[in-house]
Parts: sequence; C-alpha cells; structure tokens
Amino acid sequence: MPRRRARPKGLYDVTSVHNLMQEGGSAGPGVIPGKPDDSSLVQYVRGILQPRMPKEEPPLSEDEVHLIREWIASGAIDDSSTQIETQATTAGAASAPPLSQEEAEAELQALLFTADPVEQLLKKRAYRLRYLPAPPQPPEVTGPVNNDIDRFIVAKWESSPNPAVKSNAPKVCDDPTFLRRVFLDVIGRIPSITETESFLNDSSPEKRQNLVDQLLARNSEYAGHWTPFWEDALCSNGNHQGGVGTHGNYRDWAFKNFEQNKPYDIMAAELIDPTMPNHPERYILNNEPMKTVQSAANTAQVFLGTGLKCASCHNHFENKEWTQARFFGFAGYFAPADLELVRCEQPTGQFIPTRFIFDLPDMPNDVPANPTSRLRRVAQLLVDPTNPRFAKTIVNRLWKRHFGLGLFEPVDDFRLDRPPSHPELLDWLADDFMRHGFDIKHTIRLILNSRTYQLAYNPEFEDHYDVGKPDQPRYFQSPSLRRLTAEQVLDSLLLVAGRTEWRGKQRTFQDDESTPLTRSLGRPSARNDVSTSRPEDVAVVQALELLNGDELYERIYQGPAISQMASQGKPEQIVHEIYLRILNRPPGEDERSAGIAFLESCQIEGEPRNPQSLNEVIGDMVWAFVSSPGFQYIN
Repeated sequence: MPRRRARPKGLYDVTSVHNLMQEGGSAGPGVIPGKPDDSSLVQYVRGILQPRMPKEEPPLSEDEVHLIREWIASGAIDDSSTQIETQATTAGAASAPPLSQEEAEAELQALLFTADPVEQLLKKRAYRLRYLPAPPQPPEVTGPVNNDIDRFIVAKWESSPNPAVKSNAPKVCDDPTFLRRVFLDVIGRIPSITETESFLNDSSPEKRQNLVDQLLARNSEYAGHWTPFWEDALCSNGNHQGGVGTHGNYRDWAFKNFEQNKPYDIMAAELIDPTMPNHPERYILNNEPMKTVQSAANTAQVFLGTGLKCASCHNHFENKEWTQARFFGFAGYFAPADLELVRCEQPTGQFIPTRFIFDLPDMPNDVPANPTSRLRRVAQLLVDPTNPRFAKTIVNRLWKRHFGLGLFEPVDDFRLDRPPSHPELLDWLADDFMRHGFDIKHTIRLILNSRTYQLAYNPEFEDHYDVGKPDQPRYFQSPSLRRLTAEQVLDSLLLVAGRTEWRGKQRTFQDDESTPLTRSLGRPSARNDVSTSRPEDVAVVQALELLNGDELYERIYQGPAISQMASQGKPEQIVHEIYLRILNRPPGEDERSAGIAFLESCQIEGEPRNPQSLNEVIGDMVWAFVSSPGFQYIN
C-alpha cells in the first residue's frame, strides 16, 4: 500500500521545490518562479507577512534573504541532486533515498541559509547557466578548420570585402615553430634539447594535440608561468600587505590556484569576498575614501576589462557609458555605506545609492548594510553568469596572451561603442568557458588546438591595433609578434646555460630582485599600479643591456653548456647544438655553413685549438643568438 505524504507541520511542505510552489495558505504559493517579491515565502522571512519566519528563531540575515530572492528570481531550480564540482571534472551523483519532512527541512535550511560559500556559488552558477540564452552557432565555412574557433575566424575571411584577405590561404607553421611557441605560451620557457628532439622525431599525426595536453598537465610549470601576470594585475608586492584596493603578496595564492586549476569565478570571488574559505591570507581592504575608490577601479579593470579611473573624478570624456555617479554607485560596495559624490575634490552633499556597475537580469538590487556582506554581494554579482563582461574579459585576455591582440582592444577598455573584431566568437568563447566550469585550461587547450593559433607568421597579414583607427578590421591570418617577458627570457636562459632539471623555487617568478636586465626586459621594479600587460616596444636601454650588460654575460656562463660544447671539438656538432639549444630547430644549410666558418675563422692559424678561447668563441655565438629577434620573440 503506498504511503501517504505526511502533512507539513508548518505553512510549507519543503520536501520538494514543487511542493513549495503549490502551498502557502491564503498568502498564496510559497515560491513563484521569477517573482521573488510576490512569493509568500519571501514575504514571511522578511516580516511583511506575520508571523515572521522562522518562528522562535532569530530573523534571517540580509545575505540569507538575498540568497532566497536570487534563487527564486532565477527560476527556483531544483538542483538538490546536482553534483557539486570544484574542478572541471564530472561525476555522477548517486540517487538519494526519500527524505522525511524533518530531513527535507534541514536540507533546505542548509542549501538556502547556511551552505558553504563555495557551494552556494557553484549551485547558483549551475542554475543560472540553465537560463542563459543559447550562444551563437559556429558558421559553416569552406576553408580548413581544426575546431569551432576556426569556423568563426575563417567565416570572416570568406566574407571580407578585402580581396587580399579573401584570397589568402594562410598555412600552418612548421613543427619547430609550433614547439617553441606552445612551450613559451603554456609553461613560459623554451624546450630543452631532449624535448625538442623528442617532438621533432615524433611522426604521430596527433603529436601537436598530445603536446598541448602534456604541457597543460605540468601543473607547477604552468602555474609558474601565470603567476607573474597576476602579480602585475593585483599589485602583488612582498613588502606590503593589502587587498584589491592596496598592495598584498599574492604570489603563493596565485601559484596554488593555477596549480590546482581552480575555477576562475571562485578565484575572483575569493579575492573580494572575505567569507570565502580560501580568501587570501593577510588581506586588508581599507575603508578610507581613496582606498575604496581604488578598490572599485581595480576590480572593474581586472575582472570586467573596464577602465573607470577617469570616472572616479569626472564623467568619462570619451565613453558616455561611465558617469561619475555610476562609478560611485559601484564603489559603494567597497565602503561601509553609500558614497558622497565629490567634484573638484569638494564634497557635493549628494550621496549616490550603491548599485552594481550595470543592471543584471533578475538580480535583486537590495544592498546589505554590513561591510563584509557588501563585499560578498559584489563578488556574487561580479562572477554571476548573467554578468556578460566577466567571462568575456578573461577569454579576451587569454586570446591576447596567445595571439598578441585581443578580440577587443585595448583589453582594459571594454566599451559598448567599440564592438570586438569577432563579436560572435567572443560570445561563443565566453559561453563555452562558463559551461565548462570557468576552466581556464579548457579555453587555453581550445585555443592551442585551433588552426588559427598554429598559423605561420606572415608580416604581410599581421594584424595591428591603431588607437586612432579602432574600427580597423582584424582577421588573425597571422599571429602577431610577441616579445618574451623577462621571466620567459631568464627561465629560458637557464636552459641555454645547461640546466637539465627544475625545482619549485628556481623559476624566475620566485625572485624578488630587480636588476637592470629584468627592468630592460619589461619586468616592473615595483608593482604600484594594476597592470594586465607589459610594454612590447623595444627601448634603447634593452638593446644596450643585451649588447653590453654584465648580467646577461654571467647568465650565459652560469651553466656547463658552453664548456660541454667546446669539449666536442667538431664545429658542425657545436653549430647544430647551438641552434637546437637556443632556437629549438636544426640549422639550415646556409646557417650551418656560416656557423662552421665563424668557428674555424677564430682558430689561430698554426696553433692547436685552445679550449678556453673556444669557450669564448662559443659564448660569443650564444650571446649573439640570445640577443637576436629569433630568441627574443615568439614567432
């Protein structure tokens, strides 16, 4: 005989979301999907209807009420059986036995009121994604493609009004170029001789895809490559403490997050929300007005690709989207109360209501009074899947990092009046990124396996961004030349000098020392401002340091490579190894002949070869190679 469902003890039967939508007495259903303020459950917990819920217990906090309202506004999805994942893996959830009324009440309480902040974020992410509009579909094209990224790119080629673009059929790069490019892009250094020979001798048709997977699995090296970027972006400085608004040492935090491949939305929320379990240690966010303004401006720049520093003092001259009042409304989340508008450093007496930087669909606009709750709220709004700019900003940074130019430029000036070069591709990448758990490695893998990424460099078809011509089309028929970062140069020099193995503390990003060489290569001597890119232009000081600097000379000779090459004695072997060691390819016939001729010309006629003088000759060759564009740039 089937068992009858027990009658609920209170107003609502919480054994299922369905039952919450059906009952509520004269006040109407407890939950009306999409209408939180019309749902009697919300009215009872807010005290609009009496008796206030929960009975005989303290009233719910503002955050708890907000969470219920947000859940209802998003459709009141019943995801109680959804498996929560903190990485980009999936696992089936075991079927749960039926719950008693008391067990269901306890589960609902845990889900809505007292759940772990990370679990709350992941559950909200799951049901918000269900209601996102479908992304653009990859177009049909006739040209060769590796994946859907290529379909969007090739579609623009095939529809271009420029005959040169339309008729161009760019070819993929050769294996040595791909090898060097992908090593530098994933783990931040050139490959060793052994790694070079292993890849070049591999005849497997899947060897490029296999190499991408192998490099992305080298978690520590991958994390070491990404850490300097986030130190720049977060003003990380080992000599100060601080938060998004000031200075702090984020090195270990960034390294561990990338080593673990933590979802990007959780990373961002941890930085801002003090209630998150892995909120950076020693975090300090000052409530002084200038620090509050700085916190808001930095958050918008790093996570929304939006430069608001101008709007902190006046309405933006160029971008009418950002008024000073709008900026102060956003900055209010980083302050204990609404902020007073200031003009020409003079208070106006006008207090701007705190609100998010732009409206998000179905998101309540109420603002907590508690400073911690305000930071938690802005973190939730920032990473919500309905916020269109959060995911687009990071996938655009990934695109620029691997191609040299972003889909929108500048990367810190995401503007509605300047559409991206490929708007459908940007939408598709952002949607794919979110639906794969905000997994940065997933998007990087997609980019690296695309044919677009693997195209050969062709200066005739290289794209450029001209600030005076922001609407100039970009086609990505060739990658842009990218200068190696200081960390990439110095880590690669360790291999050039003969390093055969790596230890965690030996990567350059762990070194706090600023030197003339690191500064000439673009590494900041101090991180006083948010920066998401370093200068690409070559200054005179860099040329002088590469040609005459003592530090480069010392780094070239810091390992055994030069003396080992000298001991081989045969010029053709020395030339072959120099090319493999520094440029990661064998020399061409002309290059081999020129190298041999140079080595032989330096031998003193009629005298046996002096090992010490041969060391110096080889050292000069190595110095010339590491100072050349072939080493200094990702081709």
